[in-house]
Amino acid sequence: MSEKINNGVESISELLQRRIVVGDAAVGTALVGTRRDLCPDTLSITEPEKVVALHEAAINAGAKLITSNTFLADPLMLKECGVEYSTEQIVEAAIKAIRAAQERSGRNIFIAGSIGPSVRNITLAIDLDEATLRESYRTLIAALAREGVDIFLIESITDVRNAEIAAELCREIAPDTPIIFSAVLSKIGGLLISGRSIEKYVADVEKFEPLAIGFNCSTGVKSVVDNIELLTRYTKRYTYCSPSAGIPDNKGRYAESVKRHTETLRTAAERGLLNIVGGCCGTTAEYTRSVAQMARHYKPRKTE
Repeated sequence: MSEKINNGVESISELLQRRIVVGDAAVGTALVGTRRDLCPDTLSITEPEKVVALHEAAINAGAKLITSNTFLADPLMLKECGVEYSTEQIVEAAIKAIRAAQERSGRNIFIAGSIGPSVRNITLAIDLDEATLRESYRTLIAALAREGVDIFLIESITDVRNAEIAAELCREIAPDTPIIFSAVLSKIGGLLISGRSIEKYVADVEKFEPLAIGFNCSTGVKSVVDNIELLTRYTKRYTYCSPSAGIPDNKGRYAESVKRHTETLRTAAERGLLNIVGGCCGTTAEYTRSVAQMARHYKPRKTE
């Protein structure tokens, strides 16, 4: 499978062979905080400067992989959120914001098109069928492909079947664009939040020949690091590690500090477990800067 070259420089796989690649921090929680009346994806249209500034801060902090503000942008989810903008409008604005931030920073980056879990876990849904979910994902993925994302990031996976449907469409619409799978973990070690084992998760997604497999958000950094080690027993793919800053309290405050986030990730770097590392809910550019400073001192996980 061929891979896109970013701005005439090396491909993402070539970069991953040389170094740990730093991803950005949270997008949605950084934009709207604890508000439940606002869909963060719409801000790329209504408050574009806010989104550009978020991405610019991430790039200047050392992030090489920037995530689009499209986590909730498939049509089913937009309808659920009461959003009147179309998927195409949101995706176009989201990618425009990243490109503006890149231009301001003057640095080369890779754009990861975020594909969230949509409205239902399809294996449990009684009010949604696979064909409807597939068409919703098709709209989002086609829009991301048209805007030229470098990577499809299928993230916050809670039902692997949803992820498989999304990946099938990624391969159909843009077969040369790399895919990253990132699941949410259970509090119980070795399991996804759905109860599926990590071993089975890897077996499910390996058929798509992904660039990387891993975890995001979950219950915080220690859980993700512990399970990344288990993941490496089952795959030779690059690892993706993007933990939250813990579980927020009733005021929306996250418990895990920049130092704890970074130092726990350092334990994984020391053991040679990391390839792509960043942050999810509750993290900011401050976390990105600290992780980037740490990661430059360690070699990436070998996949051969």
